[in-house]
Amino acid sequence: MDFTEKLRLRGKAEEDRFFAELDRQLIEAMHDKQKRDNDMSPAEEPENPNFQEK
Repeated sequence: MDFTEKLRLRGKAEEDRFFAELDRQLIEAMHDKQKRDNDMSPAEEPENPNFQEK
């Protein structure tokens, strides 16, 4: 393996680590949002203007 190949692999590894951390942050934010949405009481839920009761 030559030097340029090592540099390319190092750059790819850094990029992979960056996007893995970004994915972890986004997943954590999504879980936090789902938890907040599930913890809302019925009085706090936003109204859906397209909802029609029968």
